[in-house]
Amino acid sequence: MINEELTLSAFSQGIQDALAHLNITVLTDTQKEVIPAMMDGRDVIVKAATASGKTFSYLIPVLERMEPQGKGKHFPVCLILVPTRELALQTASAARSLLYKTEGIRTAVLCGGEDMNRQVKMFSKGADLVIATPARLLDHIRRHTFKPKMCSMLVIDEADVMVSMGFFEDVIQISQFLNEHQTALFSATYPEELQKQCALLCTQPVMIEIKEETVHEQKIDVFYQMVPANRKLDTAASLIHKADNPVLVFCRTRDGASFVSNELAKRNLKTAAVHSEMNPKVRRQIMQDFRNGKYDALCATGVLGRGIDIPFLNLVILYDFPENAQETIHRIGRVSRNRNASKVIFLLTPSEKRYIDTLKKILNQTVSLL
Repeated sequence: MINEELTLSAFSQGIQDALAHLNITVLTDTQKEVIPAMMDGRDVIVKAATASGKTFSYLIPVLERMEPQGKGKHFPVCLILVPTRELALQTASAARSLLYKTEGIRTAVLCGGEDMNRQVKMFSKGADLVIATPARLLDHIRRHTFKPKMCSMLVIDEADVMVSMGFFEDVIQISQFLNEHQTALFSATYPEELQKQCALLCTQPVMIEIKEETVHEQKIDVFYQMVPANRKLDTAASLIHKADNPVLVFCRTRDGASFVSNELAKRNLKTAAVHSEMNPKVRRQIMQDFRNGKYDALCATGVLGRGIDIPFLNLVILYDFPENAQETIHRIGRVSRNRNASKVIFLLTPSEKRYIDTLKKILNQTVSLL
């Protein structure tokens, strides 16, 4: 049940100041349910859609329960596991924004894509809050550079993605290295395989499902445009040329993303493509260049469908129709992060007209012809 009485005044002054600095004045429904349960030390399993405020829903209670460890080596008190480096960096940035007026709490990111020895050296003084990808965290545990003796909180974000990417065995193994601890698991969907895994991780968990904070509440206008298959590229290029800000273009496959990026470049646009198989350093640089406005468009696969915060983004083009309803919601959700009016455009061929009714059901809102 949503705790309507929970307000920002319940938090420490440091967290209140940080939220004020971020212009956050109200809590989301997800935060109102999750924060009290986590503050009580309960295990939680949370099913909530993108843009529901789930990152702060676990970071706030985690940081509120931490005590600074002084000037020496810090041992991890909370471990946050995420499926991708991009999400780890974003989560670390969110944590640091909440520590805006708080001193003595260190954060660290332990992910693949960086030289291990260099990472070990940088982590030599430890951290209170560690955000990591599973495989790299296991490497640190085996090297004894991550010492879990004080770790009393485990957060697993994007758990359904962890399952689909084959990471969950690593997650289970990591949890077994920890002493008695609280587990908080967050997921946009709750498939049967994940339910089975949760039984190995959680003890009498509080089940929290937020159904109200859906895409249609995020000021997103959804349109479709009927386009012959041989006119899709020209149509996409025209939309991007007219856009005020850089545009995110979702494609179904990595080959498709590369093809569309190359074809858009031929139409006088600065573009790049990103997907899960490319070198993490290259992908990270492309993402940074995109955030810095160096590209007119970024063509992506589902690697950017979840958890990637691009504040200026106010137009997403779905070049290919997503494979399922949840991916549709997540890809649309990329424009919901800036809290401004935003637009999503689906490019549909005549044979895909049947998807219009599907969209209306998925999103529970009007889907208009552009």
